[in-house]
Amino acid sequence: MIPRVRPRGADVREVLRYLLGPGEYGEHRDQRLVAAWAAAAVGGVAGLPSASSPGAAGRLAGLLEQPVFAGVNPPAKPVWHCSVHNHSDDPVLSDEQWAQVAAAFLDGVGLAPVGDLAAVRWVAVRHGEDHVHLVATLVRQDGRTVWPRNDYRRCQSVAREIEERLGLRPGIRTPAAAGVGHG
Repeated sequence: MIPRVRPRGADVREVLRYLLGPGEYGEHRDQRLVAAWAAAAVGGVAGLPSASSPGAAGRLAGLLEQPVFAGVNPPAKPVWHCSVHNHSDDPVLSDEQWAQVAAAFLDGVGLAPVGDLAAVRWVAVRHGEDHVHLVATLVRQDGRTVWPRNDYRRCQSVAREIEERLGLRPGIRTPAAAGVGHG
């Protein structure tokens, strides 16, 4: 697996519009949410706006931003974004497997520890067979800001664990592919 932590952003709507839209070259196909934060998952990801419904990016962004607006000391750039790609020789993972991968990454980075219902809000968007995008806002639902440290290294560690567990090929760890310096 090849995780790429992107530079932090200020506008979650912009990120979601891109991920749920057609892409720069029309490459995004069958855009869908495969996982979300724990409280949203109580009703199932199906309880969130459908990725294909008009205005989905705006409605979903509004839900992700609620803790940021209510936070005590929200960061100027509260959007954390990481893409996770499979090696081209790996089998295609199901939506359920990508949901497990997403939860493992958010747990491993420390943004949404398993079982922490007050953790940050996040979603996993899939628009291709070989990868998923993780988007989170950096204010927990209890109002505290999360300042991720060593998120690039933590993502690499989680990727190695998942590769071993699922029998996947190790990802190529080059600075350009892995997003070194972006998190």
